[in-house]
Amino acid sequence: MKKILILVIFSFIFMSYQTEGSIISVSVEEFESYIKDYGTTQLIDVRTPEEFEKGHIPGAKLVNIYATDFKEKISKLNLEKSKPVLIYCRSGNRSLVGGRYLAGRGYKVINLKYGINDWIAKNKPIEKN
Repeated sequence: MKKILILVIFSFIFMSYQTEGSIISVSVEEFESYIKDYGTTQLIDVRTPEEFEKGHIPGAKLVNIYATDFKEKISKLNLEKSKPVLIYCRSGNRSLVGGRYLAGRGYKVINLKYGINDWIAKNKPIEKN
């Protein structure tokens, strides 16, 4: 019985967080909690400018993952390694690419698991330009 309980707890934790190096993919509620705890100074949207204009999480900075100067723009943000970098895209895939780049440079990265699509589906606030 004890082994089953440990297995259930471990499974729950593992399913809640998908880790990849120093990247953690979290739910909308957890991502929102990170924003409340750390603010938006390290909140990055890696979608295209057109996607960003249609709606983004308030306070997010746009750094288009497809831009040839992506790495340069990321470095100009002067991100702090002592705080997590919160990153998202439309569905959670492009942000993993950007997150891998940041994790490889020693940052702790928090990825919005299913992207802004899930954020909007859960009626969380967005800004439009």
